[in-house]
Amino acid sequence: MSFSRRLWHVFASLAVCGGLAVAQSNEPVETAQPVAEPASWLDAIWNLPVFRWFSSPEVTWRPVFEEPAPAQVAELPPPPPCNVEPLPAVTDPNAAQFEAMVGVGPVVDLDGLTPRTSQAVTRFEALVAKSGGEITLTSAFRPEAYQQHLRDVWFKWMEVRDNFDPNCMTLKAQVGDEFTRHQLLLTQHPVPVSDHTLGIGVDAAVQWPATASRARRRRVSLDRIAHLAGMMRPDIRRDPVHFRLIGGRG
Repeated sequence: MSFSRRLWHVFASLAVCGGLAVAQSNEPVETAQPVAEPASWLDAIWNLPVFRWFSSPEVTWRPVFEEPAPAQVAELPPPPPCNVEPLPAVTDPNAAQFEAMVGVGPVVDLDGLTPRTSQAVTRFEALVAKSGGEITLTSAFRPEAYQQHLRDVWFKWMEVRDNFDPNCMTLKAQVGDEFTRHQLLLTQHPVPVSDHTLGIGVDAAVQWPATASRARRRRVSLDRIAHLAGMMRPDIRRDPVHFRLIGGRG
């Protein structure tokens, strides 16, 4: 069958359906409600389901975009560690007590001195005061663990002070602060067994006021006063503030 004949059959069918719709709309309605005006045959045809389907509201299609997954940020590997071992921690309770006082005030433990050393220090202080001077003790007895800590700081600073590895800068700064805080000297490393750990040595700053007469100051000799008290300076050049009991090491 040709296309024109098919189209004619479609319109004929629609016309028949329209006529039936108009005939149905003209039938009397057995109801008390008012009768609506009969629709025209064109309106009846247009209200057929087939035309309602074509005249349905247009559906709006919207593309659905899926949100992209968050980009995976690659974690950078940690920097290589410093090839220098860290400074050993202070674990001894007595040494930790000394360490806590560094920078706060002088740690002067006179109770750990031997009896002879304690008597010599008392005489030394009295003779300095009698000569018009002033004496300030800055250190006395030290526990062996604290002395070892001073040695650790000194040797660790010698190890890292010329180290310019970026990975060692934190350690270098830490050890440098410890070295300065303990007032250590580059020219003198702490010995394993010192006069301080043996209880026979003290560190003292001695000075005479500017008001003292020059003649009197010339007659005053710090080492002479120390000898009269029973003490001596074993290394005046490298450690001028250190005094030891004469004969303390036998």
